[in-house]
Amino acid sequence: MSNKCILIAEDDSAIRRVLADSLTGAGYEVRTAPDGRAALELLLSTPIDLALLDVNMPEISGFKLLRMMQKECPGIPSIILTACGDEQDRVKGLQLGADDYVVKPFSIAELLARVAAVLRRSPGRTLAVAQVLNFPGGTLDGETRQARFADGTPILLTEKEFELFRYFLTHPGRIIPQEELLVRVWGSTSRAAQTRTVAVTLTRLREKLGAALSSHIETIRGRGYRWNEA
Repeated sequence: MSNKCILIAEDDSAIRRVLADSLTGAGYEVRTAPDGRAALELLLSTPIDLALLDVNMPEISGFKLLRMMQKECPGIPSIILTACGDEQDRVKGLQLGADDYVVKPFSIAELLARVAAVLRRSPGRTLAVAQVLNFPGGTLDGETRQARFADGTPILLTEKEFELFRYFLTHPGRIIPQEELLVRVWGSTSRAAQTRTVAVTLTRLREKLGAALSSHIETIRGRGYRWNEA
């Protein structure tokens, strides 16, 4: 059983109850808040390991709460709950520091998977830049910003190629939309100017990794990309 504590900030009582029951059933401790102000009070007074934040909450919105968390409790990871098809909300949430998002309506299985994934990569995330990541046949060193094959041969990556590769390695198995990569890797939301940026950089990265290794990067048509470890 997990001893992790999850905060659910959601003004819809039915959704809040379903989320609480599901997370409790999965072994998590749960705290709930019907609005952003109550959520902030819990964040500042209770050991919280992850916050689930509805975007549209009374008192303090999910977006405003994200801004406040960056100042008051920056170490707490967060997942935002957004309306179906509202891409602007997803991008804005990522820009404000959310670790992930779940689109309503969502399956409980998807939510639990997202929660587990964020919790796995959250411990020591302030040291993530210096983290040495392993990939099949090599390592990626965040401190020296070098990638090497197992035989010591360096892989000469540009800054963005390196960051793109690191993002894949730290989010294994999850489909990552293009807009998320633009925000997290490029710090941009200008889709018109960046239409081909991800694809071009990814093509160069695949070429440098070689056929065997690049096969781990899967393109999911219309949805994004996924790093498959197996």
